[in-house]
Amino acid sequence: MSHLSIVKTHGSRNDIFVIDGAPEDHFASADIARAVTKLCDRKTGLGSDGVYFVADHGDGTADAWFFNPDGSQALLCGNGMRCAGRLLLDRHAADSYVVNTGPYAFTIRSADFTPQGVRQVSVELPPANFLPSDAIVADVASPLIGKMLPAFHPSLTVSAVAMPNSHLVSIIDAYDKSDLVATGTRVADTPEAFPIGANVSFVMPIGEGEAFVRTFERGAGLTPSCGSGNSASRAVLSQLNLADPDQPVVVRNAGGPARSWLQEREGGWQPVLEGNATIVYRVETDTDALLADGPLDMVVGEAYGAEIDAFDLLYQDNLKALQAAGVSPDQL
Repeated sequence: MSHLSIVKTHGSRNDIFVIDGAPEDHFASADIARAVTKLCDRKTGLGSDGVYFVADHGDGTADAWFFNPDGSQALLCGNGMRCAGRLLLDRHAADSYVVNTGPYAFTIRSADFTPQGVRQVSVELPPANFLPSDAIVADVASPLIGKMLPAFHPSLTVSAVAMPNSHLVSIIDAYDKSDLVATGTRVADTPEAFPIGANVSFVMPIGEGEAFVRTFERGAGLTPSCGSGNSASRAVLSQLNLADPDQPVVVRNAGGPARSWLQEREGGWQPVLEGNATIVYRVETDTDALLADGPLDMVVGEAYGAEIDAFDLLYQDNLKALQAAGVSPDQL
């Protein structure tokens, strides 16, 4: 049995658990997926969109491992990385921290509070790759930028980019949730055209320096926000000359707002994603509880009411901005 300190966080309502230590510090390899699935289950567990395990070295660096709610491992969760990084920044009273995941190093930095009092953090993501070695679209020459692709959609153009996870991004004039779901489902169900799968984002510019982004995530469907989807969308906006690379664009999601811009790095673009990193609550438990049969019997610990309330104010302002742009709440 191993003790677990678990923090529930959210970035743009993409809620993520953060656990101290490497996965193998707490679980046998064969048990990790089972434990993560139980913890993330919204009926029998505590409920979330994924889990970050973080091994803090205490020298300005940490290693991190992200798991999806189904227990599968992924290279990146941009919103979750902000949250995991915020906890490290707070622990060490630091302005920046480097978090390593697989072959990638992510620099996390403190950012300004919003006028509503929301704690913000920025994360430098891997460079946007429009020429990935693993083809996102089969039998189509790369780069695929603003092209028609019947297997994707009958009337929308699409751009393909790796962040490093695969993304297909369409610029739209008006948002239709059912169309996004149908498109994302079509991509998932057509492996002969999309061999490695992809997250699908619809991007609707809504004014100077602002855009609404909604993402159908591979394996998860619609979530309140997708950090890598925001960054992929931001890179496509500049690739299509709809925004200067260094221009901070306010990205409005169903789960709240963020900002993103692009930095020049070795001849490419490195997206920076800045947004909330909110602590919801902390809880203490042990590995046995997550591996036992039946529903998870756990009492939620310390809640962070002031942080939750501050974000709710920001969230309501975001909803008003979306409604003014013609996106109704029932479409979110």
